[in-house]
Amino acid sequence: MGGDLGPRIAFQATVQIVAAFTDVEAHFYFDPEEFQFPAESPSSRIIPVACHDSITSMEAVDRSLFKRVDATIYRALSDMSKAQADVVVTFGNTAAMVALARHIVGLLRPKLYPALIREMRPNPLRCLVDLGANVHCPAEMLNGFALLGASYVEARSDSEANVALLNVGVETSKGSSVIKECYRMLSEQSWPKFSGFAEGFELFTGEKNVIVCDGMVGNAVLKASEGLFVFLLSQLPKHSVDTSAIERLVQAESRHGACLVGIKGNLVKGHGRSDLKAMIGAIEYGIDIARTNLYKRIESKLTQQGVL
Repeated sequence: MGGDLGPRIAFQATVQIVAAFTDVEAHFYFDPEEFQFPAESPSSRIIPVACHDSITSMEAVDRSLFKRVDATIYRALSDMSKAQADVVVTFGNTAAMVALARHIVGLLRPKLYPALIREMRPNPLRCLVDLGANVHCPAEMLNGFALLGASYVEARSDSEANVALLNVGVETSKGSSVIKECYRMLSEQSWPKFSGFAEGFELFTGEKNVIVCDGMVGNAVLKASEGLFVFLLSQLPKHSVDTSAIERLVQAESRHGACLVGIKGNLVKGHGRSDLKAMIGAIEYGIDIARTNLYKRIESKLTQQGVL
C-alpha cells in the first residue's frame, strides 16, 4: 500500500476498516522484508498477499518498471484487472502507479490520458483535476481532463458538470497559449457545459464544479491549501481560538485521497505522508467508489456523450 509511515500504519488502517465494514474483504499487499504479517490475522477478511518487491517513492520510472511483476502495486493492479479486486488503494509512488495502471489495467480510450481528481468539497461536489498524474499538458490533454472530470461529477452526483480552466484571471485575454487553445476547444463542444476561466478561490465556492489544470499546478494548489489549513490550526490556539469546530467541519467536508480517472478500474491514491486517519479516509473513499463501480459509470457517461 505504500506510504511514508510504512506498512504498519497501513495495516492498522486495514484492521479498522474491516471492523467497521463487515461486508468488506481486504487484500493486503506487502513485502515481508518491510513488514511481518501477524501469525494470526486479526480478521479472516484480511487476506495477506506477500510480494518480494516494492517500489519506493524516490524511484524514477523507466521501462524496467514493467518487469517488476512481484512489486506490491503491480500485483494489486494485476489482481484488479482480473476482477479479483474491486478497487486498489495505494499511498506509494504516483508516477509508478500511473504508468502501471495504464500498462496493466488499460485506458478507457487511447490518448484520453488518465488524471487524478480530488473532491475539494463533497457537498456540493467541487472537484480539481489533475493533481500530478501529468505535468506537461498540451491543450488536447487538458480537454481530456475536462471530459473525465465532467463524467466523474455527473457519475457521483445529480448535478450537471460545469467546467472551468484554472487561470490567472477570468478574462479571455489572460493565460498561456495552451490554456487559450483549450478554452477554444471546450467552447466548441456541446458537452460538458463550459464556463470559461476560474480563479483559485473558486475551488471551494461558486457554481463551477470541475476546475481543470495541469498536474503541477493542481498538486501545488492542493498542497498549499492543505498547508494553509495546518498552519492556521497551529496558530489559532495562540490567540485563544478553539479549533475543534473548524477541525470537525473540515473533516466532514473533506475527502481523503484522489481517484485516477480514465482507466478501466477503480484506483485511489492517498498522500504518501498520510497518517492513520487519512489512510482510513482514503480506504473508505475507495470502498465508496467500488460500491458504485465508478469507472463503469464514467465509461457509460463518456459513451453516452460520444467520447468513447
